[in-house]
Amino acid sequence: MAELEIVYDAARTRVELRRAGAIEGFVEFGLRADAAVLAYSEVRDGDAPVLLGAALGLLRDRGYRIVPLCPRVRAFLRDHPERLDGVDVRFLDPIGNGECAVAG
Repeated sequence: MAELEIVYDAARTRVELRRAGAIEGFVEFGLRADAAVLAYSEVRDGDAPVLLGAALGLLRDRGYRIVPLCPRVRAFLRDHPERLDGVDVRFLDPIGNGECAVAG
């Protein structure tokens, strides 16, 4: 199995998950003052924890407050409360199916 790589693509405002150089998934975000608004994700279920965890960490390390608008990101945060540091929890819904686009 090829090694996974996390890439912060500032020009496309997204964090990508790559395997053997091919994009396997991504999280798109918009930057608003001190916030990174995570609006859309596209990733396989099995790769989602790696990508979403890394995206949250990269954006938080760059000093951004995380605003999770994508339902898949919100579901990930509900399942991983240890990742809530720096997250604006007002955007977490108590009930949701966590669906955003799912690749393959």
